[in-house]
Amino acid sequence: MKKLKIVLSVFALSLLVLCFGIMSSSFNADAKGSIVVEVADLDQTIIKSKDISFEEGDKLVGLIEDNFDNVVMDNGMIMSIESLETPEDFSKFICIYVDDKMSEVGIEDIEYTDGTKISLIMTEFNYDY
Repeated sequence: MKKLKIVLSVFALSLLVLCFGIMSSSFNADAKGSIVVEVADLDQTIIKSKDISFEEGDKLVGLIEDNFDNVVMDNGMIMSIESLETPEDFSKFICIYVDDKMSEVGIEDIEYTDGTKISLIMTEFNYDY
């Protein structure tokens, strides 16, 4: 029963994110600059960090796809990047942090400016909540 609730909760959350994604337009940079994007494992070991220059109109998803390997997106979620991969049971997932704070929006809607730090950190799903 508990597993069913978790699966339904994840499904509902994914559906909600998808609906908000459809209703809102994704963020485009409104000026030139550079951001730091880092990918970290469960123990927060940095796998890859890159300083990425962007131009007006660039989208974060495109910047990440152009600068990292093995990038797989699904409904606005990063399912894999570099050596990180979200398992089918979502026991771990790639969490997005913007300037060291957990993002409250999906990757397509993250607003960034010159100097923003984006961290993609593998995170273990905590079933105790």
